[in-house]
Amino acid sequence: MLPEKSPKVRLVSDFHDYYDHWFDGCSAELVFERLSTGGMSRPQMLAYLRSLGLQVPFFGRVRDVYRYTLRGYEEIPRSDTIFAMVVHLDERAHRGEGKVMLSLRDALEKYPDHFAVQYIPALPSGLGLTWRYLQVGDKVFWLEYFSRDDWRSNCGDVEIRVLSRERDGYNSRVRYPLYAVDFIPAAGKLYAVDFNIAPQIKGTGVEEFLPAREAAGAVKKAVILFTDQKEASN
Repeated sequence: MLPEKSPKVRLVSDFHDYYDHWFDGCSAELVFERLSTGGMSRPQMLAYLRSLGLQVPFFGRVRDVYRYTLRGYEEIPRSDTIFAMVVHLDERAHRGEGKVMLSLRDALEKYPDHFAVQYIPALPSGLGLTWRYLQVGDKVFWLEYFSRDDWRSNCGDVEIRVLSRERDGYNSRVRYPLYAVDFIPAAGKLYAVDFNIAPQIKGTGVEEFLPAREAAGAVKKAVILFTDQKEASN
């Protein structure tokens, strides 16, 4: 619960979520911006995830990916071991939008200059499966997304499960009030593939563990904390 004299926080968003009505009015001192196209571009995102020490798939412009795979470097997959690439037609899109999956050769013919990420299947069937690390203020959850009819885990006939609620706390290296990291579990590893600072929570099941007022309060508390820390460092 926030102290009564805490700064007020208003929400600016282009979509609705279940906790929105607990934010403050237009006269609030601070703003929490939650836009579906906000955050990093896809190339920045993958580089950022790698900088956090997370394992990420091989990525780059399609033309460069193809050229590098032919050189035989040990740390880069060969072209005959990359079965497909996820080509991003919109580098800021989320929720399974703005991307297509193609063979590396087809991607080279159709989208040589587009950004692409190595496709890593989580399941032999090719159906989509991802695990999501969700941070809502200092509230932490792990979710599972599974699609029964699409290679993208959040498209088609989707099943979402809350796997666990972790101990409350912030990640000292990721200073966002709200974010999600999506992982593909494959071959005993977790490959980080998406970093989203405006994930929608409604409909995931998290609402059963995190009431609307508590969710908004956690986000507002984080906004105030990170603002104070930023001002103190200037």
